[in-house]
Amino acid sequence: MANSPHPLSLAPTPLRPTADPRPPRPGDWSPWYLTDEDDMGQSGQQYECIKLLEDSLQHLVQERQWPGLRVGSDQFFAWIEAEPLVRLSPDVYLVPWPDDRPLPASFQVWRRGHHPPLVAFEIVSEDWRKDYDRIPLMYDQLGVKELFIFDPGAAHQIVLPGLEADQGPRRQAWQHFERDARGALTRVFAGQGGCQSGVLEVFMVVADTDLGPRPRLAFDPFGRALVPTIAEAERQRAEDERQRANAERRRARIEHQRAEDEKRLKEAEAQRADAEHQRAEHEKHLKEAEAQRADAERQRADAERQHVKTLEAEILALRARLSPPKSDPDQGSSN
Repeated sequence: MANSPHPLSLAPTPLRPTADPRPPRPGDWSPWYLTDEDDMGQSGQQYECIKLLEDSLQHLVQERQWPGLRVGSDQFFAWIEAEPLVRLSPDVYLVPWPDDRPLPASFQVWRRGHHPPLVAFEIVSEDWRKDYDRIPLMYDQLGVKELFIFDPGAAHQIVLPGLEADQGPRRQAWQHFERDARGALTRVFAGQGGCQSGVLEVFMVVADTDLGPRPRLAFDPFGRALVPTIAEAERQRAEDERQRANAERRRARIEHQRAEDEKRLKEAEAQRADAEHQRAEHEKHLKEAEAQRADAERQRADAERQHVKTLEAEILALRARLSPPKSDPDQGSSN
């Protein structure tokens, strides 16, 4: 996301000249005057829709690292120097403005450094006809590059009760306006969502909530991957951090268990080696004992043989002593 092109670097769309804007009635701009009192007050539904869009757009700008662009809401934009009350107060907008400068009290696009919004969002109020009929004309003269209008009352409905096609425009959840080749702000989409912003490179979708349908930015036309608000991104970051910490703890436990298993394996290996050594020593001792026994057996056998020989010699000697001497025949005849 950080490599997304900066909206101001996109090829500029020629805008229709507004140096001589046409009032609602010749010479009378009063129907388009917007005073401070006129701009005050929002329903709870409008406020929730505005906060969702503003926070998610702010997160998108931060994530894509777009410098020199500011997200805001309910700031006056005037475009006719002679008629400062002819102005708009977008519910949500994205405008070129230095990051290190506070936003002005109001944008006056004839002044140097003041520009119309690149993208503006409007949430349809109870006076929906004004939002459908007048608002696009005013944004056309202001010079906005893209305009999105969200109608909570028309979400998931094609035609509201009591409104026939021949009685007025069909109310749709989303309307998308952008500049055509002539520079005129032209409606290019009206429906339940899925339209893409050429400036933001995200889609406008309708999200179902317990409080009703709400406008959301998404990375796909079906709303499966919503652009998070700052709070949602923070909760997701905290959840990711919690899961990372849990994973780290699990990894540490597994590593500890592995170390314990290796320790036990080494101990078992040492015990096996010691038992093998003891068995070898025992076998060695057995062999030595067997050799000693065999040697003793040989010595005993030798001793017995020697003893037998000695006895035999003694017997022969004894026999020799006990036997009478033989007489000499010649000696006997002479006598």
